[in-house]
Amino acid sequence: MDRLYTLATIAHKLSASNRGRLVSEDTVMSWVRNGSLQAERVPPNKRGYGRYPYLVEEAHLVKVLNDKGYDSSLIVSNT
Repeated sequence: MDRLYTLATIAHKLSASNRGRLVSEDTVMSWVRNGSLQAERVPPNKRGYGRYPYLVEEAHLVKVLNDKGYDSSLIVSNT
């Protein structure tokens, strides 16, 4: 099964790993809105997913990050 990432987690890990290149949750959400990042909305009865309750599959995230010029190996786990 593919690992899932929240938009908050993606933004946090990208900001921490890209030496001063801040990536906000709003930026990641804009990728979802413009269609470059596919995400599934978390059901409204679940909490704790940050400002934007969406989940992204790891395989798709890796592809999108590589296309955008980010080093996805710093984001996704190898386990």
